[in-house]
Amino acid sequence: MSASSSPDPRRPSSRVRLAALVVVALAALLLLGAPAQAGSRDHRPPVFAGLKSATTCIPGPIGGGSTSSYHLAWDPAKDNVTPSAKIVYEIYQATKPGGEDFSTPTYTTAPGATSFDTPQLTTNNSFYFVVRARDRAGNEDSNAVEREGQNLCE
Repeated sequence: MSASSSPDPRRPSSRVRLAALVVVALAALLLLGAPAQAGSRDHRPPVFAGLKSATTCIPGPIGGGSTSSYHLAWDPAKDNVTPSAKIVYEIYQATKPGGEDFSTPTYTTAPGATSFDTPQLTTNNSFYFVVRARDRAGNEDSNAVEREGQNLCE
């Protein structure tokens, strides 16, 4: 047999070389694609001043099965890793002061929002709101700034 037709037992086959190249390429992608903070996970919540206003406009007499939406507004939060445009806001709603259940948000905004309009709420109740900022790592600020919904059309 000639040297060209007989495989060299000391040299890996093309299939083994290809598999090794794939493993090296995947490892490189994992290392290059890892976020800069991978070594030190983000544990810091965003810095957020909380809800600035919660307003509605209910003309005429209040009650009688009427509904209205509340417009909530705030300044954007800042974070050490997540850009402000990627921060989401969790909104907690209650019908009495301090009655928010912080284990489950009532509403969650799209990333980067600085305002939110609630669905239609009954005008028979008063509503209280707290807004908290959450970064992409899941860290949520713990501000307790509560605003009562204000009717600007009374």
